[in-house]
Amino acid sequence: MKKLQLSSIITPEVQGDEQFFARKVRAKDFNGLMDPIIGFDHFELTKDIFGPHPHAGMSALSYVFEDSAPYQSIDSLGNNVTVTPGSLLWTWAGRGVVHSEYPVPEGASVEGLQLFVNIPANKKHLAPQSVFIDKNAMPEIIEDGILVRVVCGSTNTVVNTIVTPEPLTILHAFIESEKEYKHTLPAGWSGTVFAVEGHFEIIINDQAIELEEGNVLAMSQSDYAEPITFKGIGNSQLLFISGKPLKEEIFTQGAMAMENRDALTAALADYNAGKMGFIKIDGTTRIVVAPV
Repeated sequence: MKKLQLSSIITPEVQGDEQFFARKVRAKDFNGLMDPIIGFDHFELTKDIFGPHPHAGMSALSYVFEDSAPYQSIDSLGNNVTVTPGSLLWTWAGRGVVHSEYPVPEGASVEGLQLFVNIPANKKHLAPQSVFIDKNAMPEIIEDGILVRVVCGSTNTVVNTIVTPEPLTILHAFIESEKEYKHTLPAGWSGTVFAVEGHFEIIINDQAIELEEGNVLAMSQSDYAEPITFKGIGNSQLLFISGKPLKEEIFTQGAMAMENRDALTAALADYNAGKMGFIKIDGTTRIVVAPV
């Protein structure tokens, strides 16, 4: 029986400028222990930095923090969603979709997490879909010195009932000094903890590991359900993301993650041929061009 394997603690540098800066975390640095997560960015931006761009074979999740400006998302399926502070938009790209995200209004500061999650190879060529989870639909656990928001998925007996395209749990926890919260990681699942701010311990199998702002730790490969305790050393804020590993190789270019090189080449060709649609920008207007 396999026991839980832990990665090294990694602290990515903040990259960017006043228009966009982020801590960029990538799974390749964690020896497969983040699977099915491909990576994530803890970002702040004030402009439409990336413009319309394609996704395929993966999910892009935009979780906007509570003290952020709203984040507008338009995609080539015709979805036009305001991701309000505290809410999440899950863009499940499937065989391909083009989207554009930008602050509302232009110049306002958006802060949040952009999370990239792999899609199983046998689903990568299905039609794309979009799921919005409003903050008001997220259950919260409120105890003395503890607030845990179940962005999606579940913790212990508390379940977010919004159905998501893939099984995934995201917990946003606020823990005061000397307070603690216990969560059980399902057998076989991976877990990634990101220290948003502050200083806390994560306690696993009686081993206490200290994390502080910017630290990332991944864990996986246990055959057991693993009890995990988060304990504040000072007031702290963290994100815990967990899912079932796919153990599948991916071939990537930009925001495309396909099952082999031929599929990646085909996805790029589909994008260039307009089969994913497009979004044209005319001044402050964005015009959706439907897939051909």
